[in-house]
Amino acid sequence: MMDSLRTAANSLVLKIIFVIIIVSFILTGVSGYLIGGSNNYAAKVNGQEISRAQFENAFNNERNRMQQQLGDRYSELAANEGYMKSLRQQVLNRLIDEALLDQYSRELKLGISDEQVKQAIFATPAFQVDGKFDNNRYNAIVNQMGMTADQYAQALRNQLTTQQLINGVAGTDFMLKGETDELAALVSQQRVVREAVIDVNALAAKQQVTDQEVSSYYDQNKVRFMTPEQFRVSYIKLDAATMQAPVSDADIQAYYDQHVDQFTQPERIRYSIIQTKTEDDAKAVLDALNKGEDFATLAKEKSTDIISARNGGDMGWLEESATVPELKNAGLKEKGQISGVIKSSVGFLVARLDDIQPAKVKPLSEVRDDIAAKVKQEKALDAYYALQQKVSDAASNDNESLAGAEQVAGVKAGETGWFSRDTLPEELNFKPVADAI
Repeated sequence: MMDSLRTAANSLVLKIIFVIIIVSFILTGVSGYLIGGSNNYAAKVNGQEISRAQFENAFNNERNRMQQQLGDRYSELAANEGYMKSLRQQVLNRLIDEALLDQYSRELKLGISDEQVKQAIFATPAFQVDGKFDNNRYNAIVNQMGMTADQYAQALRNQLTTQQLINGVAGTDFMLKGETDELAALVSQQRVVREAVIDVNALAAKQQVTDQEVSSYYDQNKVRFMTPEQFRVSYIKLDAATMQAPVSDADIQAYYDQHVDQFTQPERIRYSIIQTKTEDDAKAVLDALNKGEDFATLAKEKSTDIISARNGGDMGWLEESATVPELKNAGLKEKGQISGVIKSSVGFLVARLDDIQPAKVKPLSEVRDDIAAKVKQEKALDAYYALQQKVSDAASNDNESLAGAEQVAGVKAGETGWFSRDTLPEELNFKPVADAI
């Protein structure tokens, strides 16, 4: 496979083709932009359809990304009809580019194995807990993206294949014969160099400088001999961590009662699935289960969902928000209950309800220490801000001394040495202090 890529990548014709492949759809291969038409696809690239759903999903993702990046400024752009139309066109162009790269990768017989896809998924930090791949986290994130595990794996496969093509071309190069000759001549070139050493210090020692010349130089270059403005600051240091804030049982109970939602674990359900490409395969799996064959064994042997299959079909614990509609609507109510054949967006599946964890509120005894720490921190901050205001008021009433502020704070004021705006002492190196100076 890689030999094909390297051979093609060293071709001058390929270099030219690769440069123009992204824009070639303007001239040929694309059956037009049909966003506003009656067809069920947004564009057709050399016979390959880009569905309306695919386009709208990509457009919504781009719009959400911009909204997160630009914040309130996004609403101004969203109100501009011309800009949004241009954005839709950019998204469609990108999908067309990706389709062209995917087609060209297939022409070169490039591909990514199942093992490479699996390793890429396992190595993705977003799917890891404590540095290790976590199947529950993987399923939850993929479901939040509106995809199944198979759909995500296929999208990742396409991305890795395209990257393989780009890296193969970018990592190769060629030289013209004239360039090779010039480089060879430069490498083998010989030169004769002569050098002379001039002792500047010896010459300087022979020079005579008058007082008038020194004075004149000083007058003309006073800026070079200026020192920056210097400051010396007296300050009072307050630290919220040192504030004593006793916490009573009543404080803990009140916090628990007011924040009970923080200590509530929603209902979680555990499913196992066997996914197949065809309905007949799913029916065969269901028949085998009805005859008593082991679900986990069949999942490992028959399921096309590579992630759950390695766990015997187990999808891990899922909250309602992370459960796909196909499972929600399967009518499974009791532990061990097996569904019929379910049609999904990537084929067919048979599911089993393995377990249910009802929603529950953690008892106060289990979260007491955490609540005590939070209440203590809140009380310390309240005391800190109250004292800070008193100290600030006392300092404002006496511009000559911090004696009154010291008395209120109960601590002795510190004093820095001389420093400039560019060399703030570590204890005062904060933006508000720098701005005030």
